[in-house]
Parts: sequence; C-alpha cells; structure tokens
Amino acid sequence: MAASRPHIRAGKLKALGVGSEKRHPFLPDVPTMSEALPGFFSVAWFGLVAPPRTPPEIVNLLSAAIADILKQPDVAKTLTDMGASPYGSTPGEMGVFTRQEAERWGNVILAAGVKAD
Repeated sequence: MAASRPHIRAGKLKALGVGSEKRHPFLPDVPTMSEALPGFFSVAWFGLVAPPRTPPEIVNLLSAAIADILKQPDVAKTLTDMGASPYGSTPGEMGVFTRQEAERWGNVILAAGVKAD
C-alpha cells in the first residue's frame, strides 16, 4: 500500500480493488476484491516465529510483549502511515492463520500446476 498509494493518488495507477476483508482507510473509495469475487482474500502479512521447542512460557511472554508494542501510539501510527494494519495475535491464533494460509495457497499452487525449478 505504501508504495502504490502515491501513484494511485497521482493518477498514474488505477486501483481496481484491495485484497483485504475491509476497504483500506488509505483508499476508502476502492472496493475490496471480495465485493466482486465473494470469498477473495489476499493480504501481505508479517509474523514473528520462535525456534521449534521454544518453551510455551517464553512464546507467550514474547507474544504479549509484541502485542503491547503494537498498541503503543507511536508504533501503531508509524505502521498505519506505512499502510499496515498492526494486529497482535496469540500464538494459537497465529498457528491457525498460518495453517489456513498454507492450505489456501497450497491449493492455488496445486490448481495452477506450479512447479519449483
């Protein structure tokens, strides 16, 4: 969003839709792709992971600290200004999300017949 928004505003690019579930605050007049293609969802996301077998107490402590950092006004504003939607989740929620993403994109890869070179 941060890279394309200036070009959209300058009229150099025309935004047809955003992949998020809701319209993006930077481009409120641009519809979501799911408004034309129900169920469509595709966003860039970032997550932090710990090495396998990291004790759950450490994982939970890190998760809580990161969620608190994302709530800090200066951090939230910086990320929002870049076009991101800061969101902290629990380790369990992140696990569910990553499994859903792996299944979603795994199915796309299989359906498209994509092969690794």
